[in-house]
Amino acid sequence: MPNDWKVANVTCIFKKGDKASPGKYRPVSLTSVVCKILEKIIREQIEKNLSDHNLLSDCQYGFRKHRNTILQLLSVLEYWTEAFDKDLQVDSIYLDFKKAFDSAPQRRLLLKLIIMESLGIF
Repeated sequence: MPNDWKVANVTCIFKKGDKASPGKYRPVSLTSVVCKILEKIIREQIEKNLSDHNLLSDCQYGFRKHRNTILQLLSVLEYWTEAFDKDLQVDSIYLDFKKAFDSAPQRRLLLKLIIMESLGIF
């Protein structure tokens, strides 16, 4: 991969709250357009391979073409309605990943990037 593709301009985007607090901004990396196109081609090939070999469950909605959270919600509601009609028990667990990436240990992520670079991964 050419060195120019590895360079990114990092800018901060305000999330919400006090604009004077550095923790209320998230870093965004603006990378090369050519690199983004290459990433898209690779992603599409991975998706095609997973699809062609039926390696994804029908229950997988995230990060798949023609599937979104609305379709997933409708599927779950249909299941619950059917269970309700048959007097069956339905158990569910709700998880909130809203701030998962904002709370990731950034020093650990940086160390992993340094290790990946030293191995020649990028």
